[in-house]
Amino acid sequence: MRKFITSLTAVATLSLAAVPALGLLQAAHAAQPTATVSLVGLELSNPAHAAEFAARLNDAADTVCRDMARSNPSGNFTIAGCKVAVHKQADSQLSKTQRKSVAVASRAVPVSVAVR
Repeated sequence: MRKFITSLTAVATLSLAAVPALGLLQAAHAAQPTATVSLVGLELSNPAHAAEFAARLNDAADTVCRDMARSNPSGNFTIAGCKVAVHKQADSQLSKTQRKSVAVASRAVPVSVAVR
């Protein structure tokens, strides 16, 4: 009986020691900053709308990367690398048609025409 009680106490102690560690892991995962970039009202094949989408995405990347920098004082990442990752993730969430529309619209050059 004494051996059983000793084993039970050891298991209970190890279980209680593991609970705070799990809580820290969950808190670290939950603290990841996120942002949502809305496509509502944007036609990505339109160069002006594609530029608006790019501006929204850049603002979201700035916000997320600044939040990550504040919550990660060890500095094991760069802001530029973070922004590249945000852009890649956003690109992966667009459909193939949307990616193609953004690429075509971003290459468009505005033309000014003078009329007499």
